[in-house]
Amino acid sequence: MESIVAFVDGSTYGASVCDHAAWAAERLRVPVTLVHALGRPDASSAPADLSGNLKLGARRALLEKLAAHDAERAALAQERGRALLDDARARIIATADVEVRTRLRLGDPVQALEEIEREAGVRLIVIGKRGEDASPAMEHLGSNLDRLVRAADRPALITSRAFRPVGRVLLAFDGGASARRAVERIAESPMLRGAAVDVLTAGSGAAEGLASAAERLRAAGFEAGERRLDGPPEPAISTAVRDLGADMLVLGKSGHSRLHQLFVGSTTLGLMRSCQVPVLIFP
Repeated sequence: MESIVAFVDGSTYGASVCDHAAWAAERLRVPVTLVHALGRPDASSAPADLSGNLKLGARRALLEKLAAHDAERAALAQERGRALLDDARARIIATADVEVRTRLRLGDPVQALEEIEREAGVRLIVIGKRGEDASPAMEHLGSNLDRLVRAADRPALITSRAFRPVGRVLLAFDGGASARRAVERIAESPMLRGAAVDVLTAGSGAAEGLASAAERLRAAGFEAGERRLDGPPEPAISTAVRDLGADMLVLGKSGHSRLHQLFVGSTTLGLMRSCQVPVLIFP
């Protein structure tokens, strides 16, 4: 059975991830799978050089101490992970009538997602903009975020710091295949039903199909408008999100115009960093 896969950690985005996952699960009528990824084994405690003047017995004793230390750290990490998952599950079931499962996985989120995809279907991925290793004062996003979005073949919802009801959505449309798929997914899915949608294009040229994209959404029952913005996509879209009072930004994962730059290198991260709303990305 398909589910929403939500990644939780000890960051300030953990509560937001739970709230967005609960909101999406109720609308999509699917369960939530909460995942805490323990990361790769840490080899930092390994000695740099044990081949010096240590006698065999002393070296063996040191290795035994290091092994016990690593085992204790691993056990504490698993205990912490289970506690985070239990708290996240309690938060979701307190606000939403949905089934919630928990998974503690070795490896990073990309590896965890690959494992879960082999077990069951994934309807939507939910992850915070920053992980627990990122300081809120620092202007970089979670180290796993870009890798996860690139690797995933399912829609990904990158949450802002706090959840708020989604009443207005801004859809960045460049006429490409993934942008057209995003229009269809919005039209067919109950997740954004009832929200007003602004379909916009940015850059020097007008995107083909902008009017038909807005019309498709109107035919599906959405209040949808179309807008053409001047200037480079990243600042134009960030400004539009703020000026239009959008509660969510929707992007296609790739395209054939200047919006394709949003998924090449630092421009993607720059847009996610500058927009203070959740970002929904369709493959």
